[in-house]
Amino acid sequence: MKNKHRSSLSSEIADRQNVLRRLRDLRLRCRLSMRELAKQADVSPSYVSGVERGRISPTIATMRKMLNAMGSDLGDFFTSAPVRNDSCVFRREAMRSTAEKNRCYTFIFPRRKDIKLEMIEEEYTAGDKPEYEKINADLAGYVIGGEFLLDIRGEPHQKLRTGDAFYIPAGTSVRGHCIKSKSARLITVQVPPNY
Repeated sequence: MKNKHRSSLSSEIADRQNVLRRLRDLRLRCRLSMRELAKQADVSPSYVSGVERGRISPTIATMRKMLNAMGSDLGDFFTSAPVRNDSCVFRREAMRSTAEKNRCYTFIFPRRKDIKLEMIEEEYTAGDKPEYEKINADLAGYVIGGEFLLDIRGEPHQKLRTGDAFYIPAGTSVRGHCIKSKSARLITVQVPPNY
């Protein structure tokens, strides 16, 4: 049992190092210094350095800001290389995910030229009140389980239950999180501007 745990831990470390290396490589391909990336993503240069060195684990919102500053997005970064076949079926085990303490995103479709949208299964657990994010594409969502609090900057909070849906225009500052001790699951869809 100890060997299985050790193997799993070393796999997680290798995955994390791969993400950090790919993030740094993307910044270098964009010909951005850490300072330039920090300015464009509205974070401090020491934060960018800490992320690239593995001392800081960025939130999904901050990772999105950094990737957007480099002309990418979460889907581009965390989904695997484009699939060469033209299959219409996408198996769960082939899907890529990224997670932090109280959120997990699963990218349902791979990046392929013939797929023009991004679909994400989002899972939230209680205890997190994330920062506002400015969405750079129209975003639609459907709550498939639990209760979800949608905050659009400057508007009253919206409590969404299973079966409720939302549509948010590009450029809107928004955040979402669980209500009290419940968890929530959503499916969100957007057509990123790079498509």
